[in-house]
Amino acid sequence: MGIVAFQWGEGENILTLLQNRENWQSRSIRAADWEWDESKVLSARCGETDGTWLGISFRGRVAFLVEAGPVNRDRIIGAERRTLEFLESNESPEDFAKSLAADRGRNTQIAYHLIVADIASNSMLYISKQSFSEDGTVHIMPVGPGVHTLSSAGVDSEVGHRELRLKQSFSERINRKLPEQIWDLAEEIMYDREAINGDPLSSIFVDDTMIEHEYYGTRNMTALVVRRTKEVSFAERNRAIFNADWTMHAFFFTII
Repeated sequence: MGIVAFQWGEGENILTLLQNRENWQSRSIRAADWEWDESKVLSARCGETDGTWLGISFRGRVAFLVEAGPVNRDRIIGAERRTLEFLESNESPEDFAKSLAADRGRNTQIAYHLIVADIASNSMLYISKQSFSEDGTVHIMPVGPGVHTLSSAGVDSEVGHRELRLKQSFSERINRKLPEQIWDLAEEIMYDREAINGDPLSSIFVDDTMIEHEYYGTRNMTALVVRRTKEVSFAERNRAIFNADWTMHAFFFTII
């Protein structure tokens, strides 16, 4: 699970994105690093699926994802592989979405909300599979310029406290002059622990909480900026396994 706030195609940057990723105690998260193969992708990884919930390539391909549906510790769905498929491919966002929609077998028994973008062509698409049914149908929608959120309820959902609070906080701060360091913006917004009616899952940052006999909580926080000069800043705070120390990682490069 997780939650994302991002501004696309307007303002100081091409893309400004903040994402929190939650995970179960028994599962691992590998910190962000480069895969220096042909695709040249920068991303953190899910230990069980070797997929990613957020990544960017040296060529300026961006993808990020939140699983759909309720929190369930018995499900390792592998939707993070769809994110990596886009980052490693040469297809445009439109062609990738069409090929994913045409191959229903790639979407059975998984549920996700995925956004894919290409900086060079200024194109961003939202791809969703909202239930874990055998039906592999996906829905596709272009993402226009502006401020958006992505959560387990989809893009720009207004049904949950955390989505509404995150969009309000992000919108207020993004309309001011942005700090020089993107991590300063992340610390202002993504550590928010305000919950509604005592429900820890309703807060933007989820403290470790016992659910179904296992701890669950925010394990990764990422801030990504793509400037109009094509310069990229990627900063991450990660806890690889439950109760481990938090570590910081930062990367800077220019899209070729």
